[in-house]
Amino acid sequence: MIDTIEFKVGDKYENMKGPYEVISIDGDSMVIRWETGEEVTTAIDLQQRILERLDLEKRLKATAQKRKAAKPQKVRTASSRYGNRFNGFEEGDFKKNITATNWRSRNCLGGAVTERLASDKFSFNSWAVYRKPVIHWADVTHKAGGSAFLQAKFFAEVDEKRLCYGLYLEYPGEGAESIHDPAAFISWLKDSENDQWMCRVAAENDIVIYDLEEKGFKGVIKAHEDKWRIQLPDGCEEIDSLHAFLEDLPEAHGLDLNIARIEEKEAVLEKQTAIAADISALFETLMPLYEAVTPNMS
Repeated sequence: MIDTIEFKVGDKYENMKGPYEVISIDGDSMVIRWETGEEVTTAIDLQQRILERLDLEKRLKATAQKRKAAKPQKVRTASSRYGNRFNGFEEGDFKKNITATNWRSRNCLGGAVTERLASDKFSFNSWAVYRKPVIHWADVTHKAGGSAFLQAKFFAEVDEKRLCYGLYLEYPGEGAESIHDPAAFISWLKDSENDQWMCRVAAENDIVIYDLEEKGFKGVIKAHEDKWRIQLPDGCEEIDSLHAFLEDLPEAHGLDLNIARIEEKEAVLEKQTAIAADISALFETLMPLYEAVTPNMS
């Protein structure tokens, strides 16, 4: 991790908008100017956190590249015919039932996404959820290991107005059994680097976190200015610690945690078959998290 930066007037640094120069410093804030000439007054600690996150992202990418170079990538072995009937979503697909639809099958979206998923550890396949407009994707060995209801899984789901896709984690409540550690995600978040990575990925990929059935909490958690906040009907509240927020939820109620991107129906229809590539790309972005909450199957 980079050392604590002591910003100096005249020196140049970089954030998500690009390289900038420090123009002046006044207490806990400073004026910075990008190469475009745009100036802004910003908090020094905010820019420090941004530098730390950029550094973390570079190190994570470097680690991923080393792993990829060290191990031959294993692409799932499903036939290339999978997904060949997927021509994009249709207007009639957007409803809360599956009547007269076929987008969930392995010949359609299920297979189209699976064909694009590559991993050096997992072999993925898709399963249409019984009588629901939902597809689940999971490692085939993992899925065979126990109750599919209590496993971490990637998902895509539609309703009348939108498509949601991402990672689904079910915490069944106090006393229920699970084949994976129900606290794995929370434990993973306790590492500050993991929390920073999750926050950055959420911000860059329009990811939100919500409780599907609102058993544990209401509202939608989003990344905002390098921090987490929850959007409620009456406004937004900052979350000091995401892992503490989740850890403090009543365990007995359970939790249906979706870490997902939400797209409006019109945008999905316009993308046609390209939506399969968007879905698989998001799944691959979230692959480190899937690995963290999936049991060691070696």
